[in-house]
Amino acid sequence: MKKVLVLMGVFFFSVSCWAQFNPSFRKNNNNQSQDSRKVYFAMGGGLGFGTDASGFNYNYYSLLPMVGYRITNQVSVGAMGTYQRYNYSSIGTSYTQYGAGPFVRYMINPIFFQAEYDMISAPNIYKLNANGEPTRSTFSRMLFGVGYIFSSGQRVSLGGLVMYDVLYHVPSVFASPIVTRIFVSF
Repeated sequence: MKKVLVLMGVFFFSVSCWAQFNPSFRKNNNNQSQDSRKVYFAMGGGLGFGTDASGFNYNYYSLLPMVGYRITNQVSVGAMGTYQRYNYSSIGTSYTQYGAGPFVRYMINPIFFQAEYDMISAPNIYKLNANGEPTRSTFSRMLFGVGYIFSSGQRVSLGGLVMYDVLYHVPSVFASPIVTRIFVSF
Protein backbone atom coordinates (compact mmCIF):
# COMPACT_ATOMS: atom_id res chain seq x y z
CA MET A 1 0.00 0.00 0.00
CA LYS A 2 2.83 2.37 0.87
CA LYS A 3 4.47 1.72 -2.52
CA VAL A 4 1.20 2.57 -4.31
CA LEU A 5 0.85 5.84 -2.38
CA VAL A 6 4.44 6.83 -3.19
CA LEU A 7 3.91 6.02 -6.87
CA MET A 8 0.65 8.01 -6.89
CA GLY A 9 2.40 10.97 -5.31
CA VAL A 10 5.23 10.88 -7.81
CA PHE A 11 2.77 10.42 -10.67
CA PHE A 12 0.63 13.42 -9.74
CA PHE A 13 3.65 15.57 -8.96
CA SER A 14 5.42 14.84 -12.24
CA VAL A 15 3.53 13.00 -14.92
CA SER A 16 6.42 14.01 -17.10
CA CYS A 17 9.17 16.46 -16.24
CA TRP A 18 10.45 18.16 -19.32
CA ALA A 19 13.37 20.57 -19.44
CA GLN A 20 13.45 22.88 -22.39
CA PHE A 21 14.29 26.38 -23.50
CA ASN A 22 12.98 29.13 -21.24
CA PRO A 23 11.79 32.22 -23.18
CA SER A 24 13.12 34.52 -20.42
CA PHE A 25 16.68 33.62 -21.51
CA ARG A 26 16.25 35.36 -24.88
CA LYS A 27 17.84 38.53 -23.54
CA ASN A 28 21.22 39.31 -25.04
CA ASN A 29 24.13 38.16 -22.91
CA ASN A 30 27.57 39.48 -23.87
CA ASN A 31 29.29 36.37 -22.44
CA GLN A 32 27.56 34.05 -24.93
CA SER A 33 28.08 33.89 -28.67
CA GLN A 34 25.05 34.28 -30.90
CA ASP A 35 25.27 30.61 -32.00
CA SER A 36 25.41 29.16 -28.46
CA ARG A 37 22.12 30.88 -27.58
CA LYS A 38 20.42 29.28 -30.58
CA VAL A 39 21.23 25.69 -29.61
CA TYR A 40 19.57 24.23 -26.53
CA PHE A 41 19.57 20.85 -24.84
CA ALA A 42 16.98 19.31 -22.57
CA MET A 43 16.30 16.19 -20.56
CA GLY A 44 12.92 15.11 -19.36
CA GLY A 45 11.50 12.08 -17.70
CA GLY A 46 8.33 10.56 -16.43
CA LEU A 47 6.91 8.08 -13.95
CA GLY A 48 3.55 6.44 -14.00
CA PHE A 49 1.41 3.41 -13.40
CA GLY A 50 -1.95 2.06 -14.44
CA THR A 51 -3.93 -0.86 -15.76
CA ASP A 52 -3.68 -1.91 -19.41
CA ALA A 53 -6.56 -3.00 -21.68
CA SER A 54 -6.12 -6.63 -20.52
CA GLY A 55 -6.52 -5.66 -16.85
CA PHE A 56 -2.84 -6.06 -15.88
CA ASN A 57 -1.27 -3.50 -13.54
CA TYR A 58 1.96 -1.86 -14.66
CA ASN A 59 4.40 0.90 -13.73
CA TYR A 60 6.87 2.69 -15.95
CA TYR A 61 9.58 5.31 -16.17
CA SER A 62 10.79 7.26 -19.18
CA LEU A 63 13.69 9.44 -20.27
CA LEU A 64 13.17 12.10 -22.95
CA PRO A 65 16.34 13.88 -24.15
CA MET A 66 16.02 16.73 -26.65
CA VAL A 67 18.25 19.05 -28.66
CA GLY A 68 16.85 22.11 -30.43
CA TYR A 69 17.90 24.99 -32.62
CA ARG A 70 16.12 28.37 -32.56
CA ILE A 71 15.76 29.62 -36.12
CA THR A 72 14.02 32.77 -34.86
CA ASN A 73 12.63 33.81 -31.46
CA GLN A 74 9.34 32.19 -32.47
CA VAL A 75 10.44 29.09 -34.45
CA SER A 76 12.64 26.24 -33.29
CA VAL A 77 13.37 22.80 -34.70
CA GLY A 78 15.14 19.82 -33.24
CA ALA A 79 15.16 16.14 -32.40
CA MET A 80 14.06 14.22 -29.37
CA GLY A 81 14.58 10.73 -28.10
CA THR A 82 12.37 8.41 -26.08
CA TYR A 83 13.23 5.56 -23.74
CA GLN A 84 10.48 3.91 -21.67
CA ARG A 85 10.63 0.88 -19.40
CA TYR A 86 7.36 -0.86 -18.48
CA ASN A 87 7.16 -3.38 -15.61
CA TYR A 88 4.32 -5.83 -15.06
CA SER A 89 5.25 -7.23 -11.64
CA SER A 90 2.04 -9.25 -11.25
CA ILE A 91 2.90 -11.39 -14.29
CA GLY A 92 6.70 -11.11 -13.98
CA THR A 93 7.49 -9.39 -17.25
CA SER A 94 8.86 -6.08 -18.47
CA TYR A 95 9.69 -4.46 -21.78
CA THR A 96 11.21 -1.33 -23.27
CA GLN A 97 10.12 1.12 -25.94
CA TYR A 98 12.59 3.49 -27.55
CA GLY A 99 12.68 5.84 -30.49
CA ALA A 100 13.44 9.26 -31.88
CA GLY A 101 12.04 11.90 -34.13
CA PRO A 102 12.14 15.53 -35.25
CA PHE A 103 9.95 18.35 -33.94
CA VAL A 104 9.09 21.92 -34.86
CA ARG A 105 7.73 24.51 -32.42
CA TYR A 106 6.15 27.93 -32.97
CA MET A 107 6.00 30.26 -29.95
CA ILE A 108 3.40 32.97 -29.37
CA ASN A 109 4.38 33.72 -25.77
CA PRO A 110 3.19 32.11 -23.54
CA ILE A 111 1.36 29.75 -25.95
CA PHE A 112 3.19 27.48 -28.38
CA PHE A 113 2.24 25.04 -31.11
CA GLN A 114 4.26 21.89 -31.67
CA ALA A 115 4.38 19.16 -34.30
CA GLU A 116 6.54 16.07 -33.97
CA TYR A 117 7.04 12.81 -35.81
CA ASP A 118 8.08 9.89 -33.63
CA MET A 119 9.26 6.45 -34.65
CA ILE A 120 8.97 4.11 -31.65
CA SER A 121 10.31 0.54 -31.47
CA ALA A 122 8.18 -1.59 -29.15
CA PRO A 123 7.17 -5.21 -28.60
CA ASN A 124 4.16 -6.02 -30.77
CA ILE A 125 1.80 -8.46 -29.01
CA TYR A 126 -0.12 -8.86 -32.28
CA LYS A 127 2.93 -10.40 -34.02
CA LEU A 128 4.45 -13.32 -32.13
CA ASN A 129 7.61 -15.28 -32.96
CA ALA A 130 7.89 -19.09 -33.01
CA ASN A 131 8.27 -19.15 -29.19
CA GLY A 132 5.05 -17.18 -28.72
CA GLU A 133 6.90 -14.01 -27.66
CA PRO A 134 6.11 -10.58 -29.09
CA THR A 135 8.35 -9.38 -31.93
CA ARG A 136 9.66 -5.79 -32.08
CA SER A 137 7.96 -3.47 -34.52
CA THR A 138 8.40 0.20 -35.35
CA PHE A 139 5.36 2.39 -34.87
CA SER A 140 4.99 5.91 -36.24
CA ARG A 141 3.28 8.79 -34.50
CA MET A 142 2.48 12.19 -36.00
CA LEU A 143 1.64 14.49 -33.11
CA PHE A 144 0.16 17.99 -33.31
CA GLY A 145 -0.52 20.01 -30.20
CA VAL A 146 -0.65 23.18 -28.21
CA GLY A 147 1.12 24.12 -25.00
CA TYR A 148 1.33 26.87 -22.44
CA ILE A 149 4.30 28.08 -20.40
CA PHE A 150 3.69 29.65 -16.99
CA SER A 151 6.68 31.85 -16.22
CA SER A 152 7.49 31.56 -12.54
CA GLY A 153 10.68 33.56 -12.49
CA GLN A 154 13.71 34.34 -14.54
CA ARG A 155 15.19 30.83 -14.36
CA VAL A 156 12.25 28.43 -13.98
CA SER A 157 8.95 27.99 -15.81
CA LEU A 158 6.18 25.45 -15.60
CA GLY A 159 4.25 24.36 -18.67
CA GLY A 160 1.98 21.84 -20.22
CA LEU A 161 1.50 20.35 -23.65
CA VAL A 162 -1.40 18.37 -25.14
CA MET A 163 -0.90 16.61 -28.49
CA TYR A 164 -3.00 14.39 -30.72
CA ASP A 165 -1.65 11.50 -32.84
CA VAL A 166 -3.27 11.78 -36.29
CA LEU A 167 -1.84 8.36 -37.30
CA TYR A 168 -3.44 6.51 -34.35
CA HIS A 169 -5.37 3.34 -35.15
CA VAL A 170 -6.50 0.26 -33.25
CA PRO A 171 -4.83 -2.13 -32.50
CA SER A 172 -1.90 -0.11 -31.18
CA VAL A 173 0.82 -0.33 -28.55
CA PHE A 174 -0.29 3.14 -27.46
CA ALA A 175 -3.23 3.37 -25.08
CA SER A 176 -4.60 6.58 -26.59
CA PRO A 177 -4.05 9.05 -29.45
CA ILE A 178 -3.72 11.83 -26.86
CA VAL A 179 -0.30 12.63 -25.38
CA THR A 180 0.01 15.01 -22.41
CA ARG A 181 3.16 16.39 -20.87
CA ILE A 182 3.78 18.58 -17.87
CA PHE A 183 7.24 20.09 -17.85
CA VAL A 184 9.61 22.31 -15.95
CA SER A 185 11.85 24.66 -17.91
CA PHE A 186 15.11 25.95 -16.54
